[in-house]
Amino acid sequence: MTQPQTPLVSVVVSARGNTTNVRGLLDALAAQTLPRDLMEAVVVDNDPPGPIRPVADAVRDRDWPFPVRVLYEPTPGLSAGRNRGICAARGRYVAITDPDITPTPDWLQTLVDAIEEEKVFAVGGRTLVEYPGGQAVALTKALRECHGAVDWPDQRALAVWPYWVTGCNLLFDRQTALDIGLFRTDLGRRGRWMRDCEDLEFVDRARQAGHQILIEPAAVVSHPVYRPETTLRYFLRQGAGHGVCVARMHLSVAVEPAAIQAGREALHAALIGFAAGWTFLDRSRGVEAARDLARIGAYHLERGRLRLLGRRPIALRQHTPKEALAWK
Repeated sequence: MTQPQTPLVSVVVSARGNTTNVRGLLDALAAQTLPRDLMEAVVVDNDPPGPIRPVADAVRDRDWPFPVRVLYEPTPGLSAGRNRGICAARGRYVAITDPDITPTPDWLQTLVDAIEEEKVFAVGGRTLVEYPGGQAVALTKALRECHGAVDWPDQRALAVWPYWVTGCNLLFDRQTALDIGLFRTDLGRRGRWMRDCEDLEFVDRARQAGHQILIEPAAVVSHPVYRPETTLRYFLRQGAGHGVCVARMHLSVAVEPAAIQAGREALHAALIGFAAGWTFLDRSRGVEAARDLARIGAYHLERGRLRLLGRRPIALRQHTPKEALAWK
């Protein structure tokens, strides 16, 4: 029997309770300009155990113009699902994304062109956040950054502060990722736990191991954020989860000071913002400050917990990485 051609790119998506979106993503992949014989999709079913597998049923109910494999990962969590898919991928490159993402038709081809032309480990594209249901609170820039990066370069640039990649729009060399280690499973979304930073830690760890990561703003996907994710309750939960995850990042990477912002000055600014926001009925400022207070408090509580457990952090990075200066 003839073996199928090894794909160039494996698109890995971990799905939990979003069956309709998975089918929409596969439709968008079928419209990609990258030749279909160069790609495959690996869909990881991360739903709870049970006899009904809606994700698998949604994928298998039609023929796709490229290979689509469905795997099951019983361990809950976005990182666990992605890791399962990356390990099973057959492509030289892995593109990770989310079920509710809508890529432009040239998305994959643009990422592949960038990674092969620049000879780097990974390339992240531009993620455009949309609010189809409106916003419960008028969002400040800091609040919009909770849903994804806001600032993007005009052309290819290193993924260093103030730019960062997002886990729903990232292409990387699979073998190198296996060598440096995949996504930490104590980071990233897990059910109702509002955790994140799994993509940030992964990229920082690769960079600090000597690999380069670029931003390619021409590789565009859109990401819908709905009204419940723009409420005070959401931002409090997101801030607390983010603080915990940044504290945990210290265990494996040297965290950029700009990504922490949990010292006395940040606390003082958050307290002033909270008082001013609610005193002068500036709800947006008040929500931003409340989120910062939740983030700072959770960060220090988690750092304290880790110290009690004897977990030693890596020292803070105070300078521009040498690898950042070497590109071009």
